[in-house]
Amino acid sequence: MHTFTYHSPTKIIFGQDTAPNLIPELHNAKISRVLVLTGGKSVYASGLHGAVADLLNQAGIRHETVSGVLPNPRLSKVREGVAAAKAIQAQAILPIGGGSVFDSAKAVAVGAASEYDIWDFMTRKHTIAAALPVYGILTLSGTSSEVNNTAVISNEATQEKFALAHELLIPRAAVVDPALQYSVPLNQVCYSGVDALSHVLEAYFESLDTSEVILEHCEAYAKTIIRCLRGLPGARENYDVRSELAFCSIYAHSGWASVGRARRGDFTSHRIGHALGGIFDVPHGVTLGILMPNWMRYVYDRGLCRDTFTRFATHIMGIKEAPDNDFALAGAQAFKDFVRSLGMPVSMREVGVKETDIPALAENASRSLPFGCVIPMDPEHIAGVLRQAL
Repeated sequence: MHTFTYHSPTKIIFGQDTAPNLIPELHNAKISRVLVLTGGKSVYASGLHGAVADLLNQAGIRHETVSGVLPNPRLSKVREGVAAAKAIQAQAILPIGGGSVFDSAKAVAVGAASEYDIWDFMTRKHTIAAALPVYGILTLSGTSSEVNNTAVISNEATQEKFALAHELLIPRAAVVDPALQYSVPLNQVCYSGVDALSHVLEAYFESLDTSEVILEHCEAYAKTIIRCLRGLPGARENYDVRSELAFCSIYAHSGWASVGRARRGDFTSHRIGHALGGIFDVPHGVTLGILMPNWMRYVYDRGLCRDTFTRFATHIMGIKEAPDNDFALAGAQAFKDFVRSLGMPVSMREVGVKETDIPALAENASRSLPFGCVIPMDPEHIAGVLRQAL
């Protein structure tokens, strides 16, 4: 096991009907003004927004709400949130939603504490010196944004999708109530579940060069996510299934899957997926379901990562026999078949991408180089992965 430092300061308040427990966290931090950030109509239709507003009113906490955060969260909505937070002199940002809302809240938290435009931080023109604290209520698990230091935002004007990471972006406290996720459409739950699974596998595929306990942790979480996603159609309101999926999603991109490794992981699928999402507005989890199995095949064809893919096939996908005893190839195919079984696309053609689009996608993804450790990516390799996924 390699030397590592692990820091996870977020207080997770996990369980059914736990949203009221967020109020003491705000009181203890002496917060009296918050900007609430939400997605679409569902948070209102479910009554959750009204319930949180009542809790804040009863606690004497002034609040304003900015709604309408979309999947692939937009820069324009972040700027709207920054302006609203500054107008009420917000002391904290309170997202109620999934990963897109949490990501937007983090970006708003940076912008509201600065005189600079938030995109200047996304493009590294300025470094983060301050950010408002984030306290949130999660309504869809998958991104681990409720516990990690990262926000990903899309710029509609430039079709760029960049990540921003800093320890000040880590939420102070987050409510994770699996029952709040019952009403989310199952296709969206699958997208988010594949995102969580990809986070675990990006660490796992980096190499087997860590302790057995870390490998077994990754395998346990990956197998649980797969089992829960397969069982979802008949277990939409099964609290045990939903709580396991929510718990695994917290772990997936919290940094824990990477401890003891030489590097945090291979995030090629995520980085290329950002280009696919930024240009074609494909849901994030869908981009990963398309790209990761095809990235595996691209890597396999170059004779790399065979031992890791073999262990993935036997320990995670449960494959006991393989054509020509080639478990590495069988594992990659089994992963693609699993994604397809969820009703998700497994090729870019299925989401409207043509071969003529590959140069623009590769150029867009290249803007966030360097990335990739199994294969250090360059524009030619990026285009190769995209062609494999076509």
